[in-house]
Amino acid sequence: MATESGSFPTSRGAVLLTGSQAVGLVAGFIAQVVLTRLLIPEIYGLYAVTVSVLAWIELVVNSSIAAPLAKAVSEGVVAPSVLWGWVWRIYFPLWVVGWLAISLCVGWVAAVFRDARLVPLLLVAVAGLPFVGLFTASHSLLAGLRAHGWQAVLLGLQPMLRLIGVLIVAFVTRSVLWVLAANTLATMGAALAGIVTVRSFPKRSKEPIASSASSLAILVGSGLPLMVISLLDQITLSLDLWLLKRMAEPQATGFYGASRFLAIALLMLAGGLGASWFPAMCQALGQGEREKAKALLREALSVLVIGFGLAIGLVWTTARPLTVLLFSPSFEPAAEPMRWLVIAIALMVLMFFLRGALIADNDNRSPLLLAAVLAVLDFALCRYLILTRGMEGAAQATTLTGLFGFAIAFVLAARRFGNVLPVGTIVRSGIASIVIGLIASVWSVQGIMLIGQYLLLTCLCGGLLFATGEIGAKELRILRVVFADIVVSVADVVRKRGA
Repeated sequence: MATESGSFPTSRGAVLLTGSQAVGLVAGFIAQVVLTRLLIPEIYGLYAVTVSVLAWIELVVNSSIAAPLAKAVSEGVVAPSVLWGWVWRIYFPLWVVGWLAISLCVGWVAAVFRDARLVPLLLVAVAGLPFVGLFTASHSLLAGLRAHGWQAVLLGLQPMLRLIGVLIVAFVTRSVLWVLAANTLATMGAALAGIVTVRSFPKRSKEPIASSASSLAILVGSGLPLMVISLLDQITLSLDLWLLKRMAEPQATGFYGASRFLAIALLMLAGGLGASWFPAMCQALGQGEREKAKALLREALSVLVIGFGLAIGLVWTTARPLTVLLFSPSFEPAAEPMRWLVIAIALMVLMFFLRGALIADNDNRSPLLLAAVLAVLDFALCRYLILTRGMEGAAQATTLTGLFGFAIAFVLAARRFGNVLPVGTIVRSGIASIVIGLIASVWSVQGIMLIGQYLLLTCLCGGLLFATGEIGAKELRILRVVFADIVVSVADVVRKRGA
């Protein structure tokens, strides 16, 4: 994973934001463990379906502002103060109207899933949608300004507030309805923290290059296609669970919802890298530095290949004990789909980064068409494979969809940037993953000992990558400088606060 000097200036942001996503991952894991142990699989299935619908709706809200706002700020076309004004004058009222409209439709959504118990759950879950928009606008503006430290604080705060609320409510009430209410209140709190955090940033920025009217056109013009793309993406990522809910036993939905947790966790961690990578990509292309942009994309793909290769090697061979450790023995059937879903999410994330490079290069049409094709393909595959193979078929359908999407996205990206696929990294990482997978298959451990096994095998994987030259002294030196800079920055903030 050779890194040219200066070609990956997002290292500090990537570490900070991946760290904040890791905080969210741990918080989400603790919440999932608590809920799966307090709720029976059928009730947990209701929770999983509600959260998947909420995630789909939230993504529509997020995508209407997140990438367009970060892209416009990072390119320096529009001043942040102008964009922040449009958030309040245009977007927030639209989010409120959207919340009211969705609230009127929850009965129809529950009818689609053939379960009236979803109606009150969905009403409570969607109550915080306008605040989701404000929170997303806040950290997206910080992303465009490359204020990744404050962005990481906000992204870590939201899951911690959710965890505190879920723990208190779950143990006191054991009610899914009240758990979702705590989640909504946590979102409101995070949004208020975001508003306070970004309040001073627009005032410190330069004057707008574009006029007020043209700035809105830039924001909306890029936001609409990205919102449709994100909507189609979320449909694709949720179709397996939704169709399983309609076509299989209620218990299967609970098992499958649990099996998706690890895949979603990996997606969150990759999102930390993406949150720092995308603004840097937009800035490089906006300044005409295409070689730098190509290096950014290639290095991001290398990091993803190494990370997901390790995850696939470990999970494929230890899915059963891992499922019991994460949830409980009653959720052991979730192990089989979990194996496939880790591969599926790896392919999906690689596709998202390749497609993100196209969007950063102002190509929205190709990603939009690809997202539409994937949604249709995933629906057809899920319908067929769920009927024949049940939960495992749903996961395999998602995997095949991800493979197709990755192949097409690679071809599209190669036409613009040349060959960006790190073939050497794929080979070396693949060999390391096979080695640790074979070791894990013959070295069987259970319970908490699995964590120690993972740590040792991760170190072994790192050693193999170092021995093969995939990770060298240059990468280690970059990480050392990045972490030292973060420590100094935190100490400086603490010192100023104490003065």
